[in-house]
Amino acid sequence: MPKKILIVDDEEDAISFISAVLQDNNYEYISAENGIKGLELAKKERPDLILLDLIMPEKSGIMMFQELKKDQELRKIPVIVVSGASEVTGVDFKNFIFKHIEKDAESNEQSMAFFRPDDYIEKPINPDELIKAIKKTLKD
Repeated sequence: MPKKILIVDDEEDAISFISAVLQDNNYEYISAENGIKGLELAKKERPDLILLDLIMPEKSGIMMFQELKKDQELRKIPVIVVSGASEVTGVDFKNFIFKHIEKDAESNEQSMAFFRPDDYIEKPINPDELIKAIKKTLKD
């Protein structure tokens, strides 16, 4: 059964391009145009992988990533950031890390949790680089 990949990107052209690359490589895909819909689809569909743009209206990819990693079930879904944010902002998003405080339900103690995306692909997307990152992340 083909792996299901959730594409979250506000650019219709990017979704079309990525979906064509995924189809050519026998992956199923679903898509959302912002972080709000992306989270809803992640909860409903439980994809094998999420390809996430960072800069989007309504809910950014950064906010969606944070919410994914706070959720005990969704945090297990690997995320590859696919974005042109580094070029646009000059910030090194390839190495960004999200940290938050977790509370142990039994002991009620707090600890810091650190999360980073499983990989990062800079736009414009090189299809071979994208597929290589997907196969590495999914261990295909």
